[in-house]
Formats: sequence, C-alpha cells, structure tokens
Amino acid sequence: MLPSPCINVCKMDADSGLCLGCFRTLDEITVWSRTDDVHRTRILAAVAERRAETAPLAGELRGDKP
Repeated sequence: MLPSPCINVCKMDADSGLCLGCFRTLDEITVWSRTDDVHRTRILAAVAERRAETAPLAGELRGDKP
C-alpha cells in the first residue's frame, strides 16, 4: 500500500482547490483510503506535477497571502 502524501497541513486553497500541504483535491483526499495502488499512483503523479508547477513555499504557507 502506497503511503499518503499528507503532511498534516490540511488547508484547502480556495483559488486552486488544492490542499496547501499535499497538493491533492478534496476528491483525491476522500478516495485515497478506499482506492487501490494503481489509482493512488495516478494521484501521486498528479501531485508531483502540481508541486513542480508551484513555486516552493509559495502562497499562504509562506505568508504571502493577506
């Protein structure tokens, strides 16, 4: 079983719809515990792509947002 990418920074970004900690959507977070490793691998690939497209420590985690 593949481990969850959750890092316990569970806050959803209203603009992107992604968790600021793990870069998953609410649907991806919800389905994680009841899906197989094939689907989890797809989710992890999407997470990796989103991370690559996002500046490190950007946004609210760095305190840039008002």
